[in-house]
Amino acid sequence: MDWLEEKIEQMKKFLKNGSLVRTLVCYLCIGMAGVGALYWITRNLCLVWMEVLLKRQDWTIEVESFTLNYYLSDALRSSRRSWEWMLSFVAVFYHVSLYLYTVVCFFIVGKIFLETKIKPPMKVITQGLTYINMGDYSHEMIWESQDEMGNLCLEVEQMRKTMLQSRRAQWKQQEEQRKINAAFAHDIRTPLTVIRGYTEFLQKYVPSGRVTEEMLMEKLNTMQEQEERLLNFSTTMTTIQNMEKWEPSGKWYTVSEIMEELKNVAEGMLQNTGKEASLSTKIPEQKLFLDKNLLLEVFGNLLSNALRYARQQIQVETVLDGKTFTLFVKDDGPGFSEKALRRGLETYFSEEENSREHFGIGLFICRVLCENHGGNFSLQNSVQQGAIAAAVLTVGCRNDMDLTKF
Repeated sequence: MDWLEEKIEQMKKFLKNGSLVRTLVCYLCIGMAGVGALYWITRNLCLVWMEVLLKRQDWTIEVESFTLNYYLSDALRSSRRSWEWMLSFVAVFYHVSLYLYTVVCFFIVGKIFLETKIKPPMKVITQGLTYINMGDYSHEMIWESQDEMGNLCLEVEQMRKTMLQSRRAQWKQQEEQRKINAAFAHDIRTPLTVIRGYTEFLQKYVPSGRVTEEMLMEKLNTMQEQEERLLNFSTTMTTIQNMEKWEPSGKWYTVSEIMEELKNVAEGMLQNTGKEASLSTKIPEQKLFLDKNLLLEVFGNLLSNALRYARQQIQVETVLDGKTFTLFVKDDGPGFSEKALRRGLETYFSEEENSREHFGIGLFICRVLCENHGGNFSLQNSVQQGAIAAAVLTVGCRNDMDLTKF
């Protein structure tokens, strides 16, 4: 019995994982085998009954040669006794049972095939799409089978995951925008308060002549500084929105071309700073498919941030692992504080209070651009000394003999 149960389980597994055509053929073969067995039993039973009925009336007709023509003969038309009706029924069933069993077999096989191979995965897909239409992307659509319907479920499940990732990215973007708006509203409150206070002060005391020219100019200069700060805030808002909408547009560049571009940017930014930067790469000469302008924008922000804190030396290194391109920028400064490591990638985060030049969006822009390029961005401190920023981009790779694009 254990052997039989094992074979049955193997057959069930074979039918579940087999392709639709192969499974349907197997069902039909099993069904036709059943039809053959039933027809053989029916044929023998009918022959036995026909032989009994014919011998009872002393008919000398061979049972094997008995056809419907005998039923239609004059002898049977003349009288309709019960045994003749029974004989005619057995004769009819003898001749049509094969066709009847075949039709019933096709119906049963189709029903079983539909109930076992088509309806269950379609039910899974239908339920999943119903949840998606209601805005719920958390219900998985999985059908554990290796047939075409199983592959269809896998494709639909992949579509669900893609939609879920897109929705999460949208939610994340909306949350980021909410944080940006909140941070912007919080940071402009101070300059607006200062301008309002000085305006009320001047309106109250200038008409009475109690404000000297020196005091007046001092107040006006302070108000002008706060106005410039507000203008800079509005500029950063525009910059953030443009970076979030930046769609990567890649081209093929050799590693030498990329390193040359990074070198030119570094030389331009290091002018008159008294600081030095070394550029190196561990990538063998090949072609990379990436958005060069996006990479240079990220590098410019990282180098600018490193120049602010570096004592003397900045190290830049590029690494390639599969399709993951990483740009490291390390300085010999004091490193990131614990607060900066936690919140350094947030919008408008800055440890410099009331800075007119630095609003804490450089690292946030780097993170957004890296994510737009299929990568990520992270901050850490060196084991020895200094801060390290790592910008990761997903790129395409090919050698001179490999023309396959990603």
